[in-house]
Amino acid sequence: MLAAPLCVVGTEEDPDALCALTSMLPKEPRYLKFCQDYNQRACCIPGHDMENQLQFEFLIDGLGPGCKNPMMYPAIRYFYCLGCDPEEPTFRNTTDSTVRVCRSFVDRIWRDEGAEYDDCGVMKPNDCPDGFDDFDPYTCGDDLIIPRKTEGFDSALNFMNKFKPPGMGDYSFVIAEDDDPDGCWTAKAFSSGAATLSSRVAVLSSLAVSVLLLWR
Repeated sequence: MLAAPLCVVGTEEDPDALCALTSMLPKEPRYLKFCQDYNQRACCIPGHDMENQLQFEFLIDGLGPGCKNPMMYPAIRYFYCLGCDPEEPTFRNTTDSTVRVCRSFVDRIWRDEGAEYDDCGVMKPNDCPDGFDDFDPYTCGDDLIIPRKTEGFDSALNFMNKFKPPGMGDYSFVIAEDDDPDGCWTAKAFSSGAATLSSRVAVLSSLAVSVLLLWR
């Protein structure tokens, strides 16, 4: 059974209820183009949404014309929007700086033990020289890798913690069972176990349209 979404209720005086990206309570944002699932209520603003889009585009930028397309790797797209999820504070432990991710979602982002990425790979940002640690990812170049064949990227946990959602770099992502009493994060599109086939088709259709618009 998938974890049921929780409702974040808190005040500005309660730091555990504040969004990681904004240090504010979730609210209705101005239009989010990449993370459209959260246009009614979000933990991010459009600038964060744009950063999510840019980092995803960098991740697939050098994969070659036989691979690169705006619809590939949907689980990574959803993962990059984690910081926009209004329920994000409920799955984040500020004491040990961890974020609990549902095992069912981990299985999607690391499908077939990572073999999903064998045909095209991903672009890994290179580390910057000492003294340039605050530069954005990919500023210092990138390399094409096949994750499950690359040390440090070759497990679900390693992969998620190497490709963290933009703005969430100070947190570690850990796997939690879907029925964990403390809850865990999964993409909004996957959060309802009772979703009908038609609703899932609607989500995918909406994603396809939005991605094609982004790619223009």
